[in-house]
Amino acid sequence: MVSRTDVSVVIPTWRGRHILEAYLPSVMNACDRYREASGRQTEVIVVEDAGGDDTPAWLHSAWGQRVRLVEHDRNLGFAAACRTGFEEARFRVVVLLNNDVRLHPDCIAPMVAHFTDPSVFAVTGKIYSQDGTRFWNGGKIARFRRGMWSTYENYDILPGAQPGLPLLSFTAIGAFSAFDRARFLQLGGFDPLAIMIEDVEISYRGWKRGWCVRYEPRSVAYHDASQTMDRRYRRRTLDKLSRRSRILMHWMLLHDPVMFTQHITALALRVLI
Repeated sequence: MVSRTDVSVVIPTWRGRHILEAYLPSVMNACDRYREASGRQTEVIVVEDAGGDDTPAWLHSAWGQRVRLVEHDRNLGFAAACRTGFEEARFRVVVLLNNDVRLHPDCIAPMVAHFTDPSVFAVTGKIYSQDGTRFWNGGKIARFRRGMWSTYENYDILPGAQPGLPLLSFTAIGAFSAFDRARFLQLGGFDPLAIMIEDVEISYRGWKRGWCVRYEPRSVAYHDASQTMDRRYRRRTLDKLSRRSRILMHWMLLHDPVMFTQHITALALRVLI
């Protein structure tokens, strides 16, 4: 069944002209395919986070009015760039992409169709490596152990298995997911303190509101490690930021007294041992 929903695509970028040059054509092709199949509108919004390269000039030259460019006058970071994109978006469903994601031509309709269910906050797709040989991300399983939420496990299903059964995911992957625009903004967008785990943190807040995150394995994209973050920070710095963000997320959002006690105990043991 083809979805009948207008769709906005938001792509935050920072000094990403060469990356967009490689991957934006796949996004435009997927939007074209969705419009042709559904008869609905799409728009593509690129938020340039004051990178200072020639991304704006290239976008105007290569894509003209087919891409709406929004420019920050100073660098505000990933979370703010995403929020700007959602605020600028005209349509109810927003597909959020990293600038280095390549889309399968028919990926949009399956994930967007879930938003006919009013309980849905976000839908995450299936991600393979760029060469298509490795399965990177699917539905995310969360386990609370050693005082922390662990959200790194993926699951998938065989094609055709359990047709029509909604598949849940703890997290909507920030590199490739669709969101209910109004709910994303109602939550205030990504927390700028949740560096490296913005998608986990906002998904957790959505679940705590009673909204669900689903996994749609028919929506496929291709993505390797973030090229923008790897250019901006050393791996050791990224690991430190991720650990700090995970701890802050638990302090702000873990309200169950038993789980919070387990969390504090686990942190204390890590310091002492």
